[in-house]
Amino acid sequence: MKIYIATLPNGFFGSTGQSWRSLDVNKLAALLNYDTEIVTINDLMSIKFQETDTVVYTSSDEKHIRFYLQDIMYFVNKKCRILPNYDILMSHENKGFQELMRTELGFGNLKGNYFFDIDDSALSIPKVLKTVNGAGSSGVFLVKEENDLLDIRQKHFSNCNRRKVIKLQRRIRSKGNKFSIYNYRHKGFNRFVEQDFIPNLTYDFKVLVFGDRYYSLKRNIRKGDFRASGSNLFEHVKPSVEVLDYAKSIFSQINNPYASLDIAQSPNGCHLIEFQGTNFSPGTLLKAPSRYLCIDGEWVREDNDKDLEANYAHALNLFMKSSEIPCTSVPSCTSVPLSIMTQNDCSKVM
Repeated sequence: MKIYIATLPNGFFGSTGQSWRSLDVNKLAALLNYDTEIVTINDLMSIKFQETDTVVYTSSDEKHIRFYLQDIMYFVNKKCRILPNYDILMSHENKGFQELMRTELGFGNLKGNYFFDIDDSALSIPKVLKTVNGAGSSGVFLVKEENDLLDIRQKHFSNCNRRKVIKLQRRIRSKGNKFSIYNYRHKGFNRFVEQDFIPNLTYDFKVLVFGDRYYSLKRNIRKGDFRASGSNLFEHVKPSVEVLDYAKSIFSQINNPYASLDIAQSPNGCHLIEFQGTNFSPGTLLKAPSRYLCIDGEWVREDNDKDLEANYAHALNLFMKSSEIPCTSVPSCTSVPLSIMTQNDCSKVM
């Protein structure tokens, strides 16, 4: 078994939350408990991998790098394991794929829908509409009445004036159903996600998970807004047991060493708003005074060392160790991460 840490061609490895700062891959490699080699993403297609090998990489908020990674990792994933897994890569900067992944795996506890035609918007009002990409609170809209939906249609699902003129000309010249086909093709499409609106929220939690370590940030909602993301009204406070239990249950299903989870809590329980498993901001880890671990069924608080590379290495070592355990009975499996194999229902925080 060998681990390849794949950087960008210039040696950059993101996931620090700052576009100008790279993770210290030499430090990361030294902390891993396995034979490790540092390569670049351009090397990957020429390496003769063993099935037991693992490629550790990170996505990018630069779309051309991200799309390149999606192409390369599709084929590398056929030869060995990649971390993050391919579903997580596809989910990065893509709320639409996140929605499909939640539907497929059956987690999240929040009704949603993914569409490209505004007429396929199906959830009842009030609801939240989101563009598939966009960080923070950008591209997130609250639909309280039909006029709000009309505004989104006009701004995000309409054609430019030039296309409108061409459509008018085509309508005059076309016969039969030819224009109907042409008109639908140029109707005005955009990829959007809709979710149920959770009323009366005053805050949510950002929860970062690195293996068995949980870091949390309370994000308060600004007066007159409905979005906690991007508010900059943050507090490092102890999350509820329900939030931690819920984060653990979600993390156990995404089959990744680390994750960023946006979790809201209402009288109806906890709800997963969004998630990422690569290239997410580690600010919560770097600033939180404490972290939480589930030990013998109880959530235990411990001091945070705020060491980013050490936490990535810790998560990767746990994940890799879990995959070494042989299958003994169904439904256990060598590919199941430690977070699944040791999952307990935690009842209190100490």
